Amino acid sequence: MKVAYILPISWGGIPHYTAELANAVSKYADVVVLKPKDSNDELFSENVEVINAFKPIYFSRAHKIKAFSPRNFINFLSFRNVKFIDNIKPDVVHFPELYPQSSIFVFLYRIHEKYPTICTLHATFESPFSLMSVKNFDFTYRILASFTEFTKYLVVVKSDRIIVHTQSDKNTLIKKGISFKNIVVMPHGIYTFFRKYKKVGKDEREENCILFFGYIEDNKGIEYLLEAISRISEEIPNIKLIIAGEGNLSKYSKLIKDESKFEIYNEFIPNEKVPELFQRAKVVVLPYTYHQGYSGILTIAFAFSKPVIVTTVGEFPNLVKNGEDGLVIPPKDTEALAKAIIKLLKNVDLRKKMEKKIHEKIEVLSWDRIGKRHIEVYEKVLRERRIKVDQR
Repeated sequence: MKVAYILPISWGGIPHYTAELANAVSKYADVVVLKPKDSNDELFSENVEVINAFKPIYFSRAHKIKAFSPRNFINFLSFRNVKFIDNIKPDVVHFPELYPQSSIFVFLYRIHEKYPTICTLHATFESPFSLMSVKNFDFTYRILASFTEFTKYLVVVKSDRIIVHTQSDKNTLIKKGISFKNIVVMPHGIYTFFRKYKKVGKDEREENCILFFGYIEDNKGIEYLLEAISRISEEIPNIKLIIAGEGNLSKYSKLIKDESKFEIYNEFIPNEKVPELFQRAKVVVLPYTYHQGYSGILTIAFAFSKPVIVTTVGEFPNLVKNGEDGLVIPPKDTEALAKAIIKLLKNVDLRKKMEKKIHEKIEVLSWDRIGKRHIEVYEKVLRERRIKVDQR
């Protein structure tokens, strides 16, 4: 069996997800990845054939308007090269996520009709227009997100299978008229590949150190975390919060009262730096006020066996078992957040218990298991296609 993955972007967690999945599947099938020409080649194993077929689309959530730059428009047109699929002749084409640059040309060249097609959706919405009302996103981002959602369904509705990570995402697709038979709920694997950058044999955990990691935007609830630090410092004077990620942090500067309690990396964090930050922390905090779909930050935290504190928004209550591998608290509740952080930092036995549970979760969510499950999906789709051909 030959499987072709179409990777549409160079930023965020989708390249990580694609590489982990492609590497796992390559143990059981021939794998080809068509992707933008960028630095992500190193993520793929030697068993995976990588073809840099596209020019990268440049996007920064800190400067969203630049998404409409002339350079991006020219690079957008390079995704016409998706037609290279006809030279590869795969048995299955899998889109680990869809963006306009891939969706539109896949639709125009009818790729999803020529080949058995699988799409993975990491988040689903009732409609593209529902994103326009999300107050946590600025207007430019809402337009981009809505356009992305609209174009991806050009391909999704014609796909042989749609893979989602949660039951609620499946329910959303069913409401949109997609047959439940064509939807597969598949867990998201743990991003253990970050461990290869880890300093061997060195435990860098710091006393009373917590981590906020990822892009800084309004829905991440960082103001509540900063407010909680003042409360926590009354009981734990040497508390330290590491904030690592791009985004506009200036609007929260008034909440950073004692700079000695903060370590800030307000920039893009390269893969090589990620393990150091997670190793140093005893707890990873995701105090979000809004979230849709799965969280890549959560999978990195689990990869380093770090207990997490999350809020009761989106899928977090289903992804984190309260008291087992983390704590789940209400959003926008500074007092509850402070108490949860104090509880985990002070209770060594509880952290060890959670770390043990996380180790068990890593085994269950190994990419090898997930790769085998994908092979089963591909084989079933191929059988169904053959039956349809025989019936003609």
